[in-house]
Amino acid sequence: MQTSSLDDVPLDSSDAGERRGSRRRPREAKASMHRLVMEYLVSKGYREVAEAFLRDSDTKPTVDLQMVQERMSVQQLLLDGRIQSARAKLVKMDPNLLQKDSAMDFLLVKQELLELIREQDIEEALQFAVKNLAPFGQMGPQFLHEIERTMSLLAFQNPSESPLGHLLEQSQRRQVADEVNSAILRSQVQEPEPMLSLMVQQFYYMEEQLEAKLDHHSQGVRLEDPTR
Repeated sequence: MQTSSLDDVPLDSSDAGERRGSRRRPREAKASMHRLVMEYLVSKGYREVAEAFLRDSDTKPTVDLQMVQERMSVQQLLLDGRIQSARAKLVKMDPNLLQKDSAMDFLLVKQELLELIREQDIEEALQFAVKNLAPFGQMGPQFLHEIERTMSLLAFQNPSESPLGHLLEQSQRRQVADEVNSAILRSQVQEPEPMLSLMVQQFYYMEEQLEAKLDHHSQGVRLEDPTR
């Protein structure tokens, strides 16, 4: 008499499909996580880390990593206040970039004026503003407001101590560098804010909301004294 085992029982095709799917899902999830990490590294400009991650995870880059280096070079020039050099490198990366993005073009022109004011080169700052900044005033009220705001620095004997003195601080350079970086990413059809960062922000937001609800409910709970 022959005995049968579970191994001899043919699997239903749907069961086999589910098993294959269950094995495939972890691989797909891992690949998706690798893509998120790579997207984050590229967006933030961590080229060397991205290259190491590529070797270890066998993940394909979504962009040329050389472009990451170029983008970070532009950022560093802006942080150093070398606006003309940053502009030249941007044009080399994409000759039409500033023509297509008037907001970024204006941002660089305004920052170059701020650098002249920062160096207290008032005469050159005035000449530069008339020649390069004033034409933007005809392009829209948003530009005109920023022009007036920036030019008002020249009315103070010590612009750095004026109410708008923060425009001459390093934080202003950082803001410009970040905005230019985002504009470059958009021009390369990439998200300025990587999905991994957004997911982390969403996680912390949900955690804060949950803690707030727990605190609210705990305040409504009154503990009875067992000795009474």
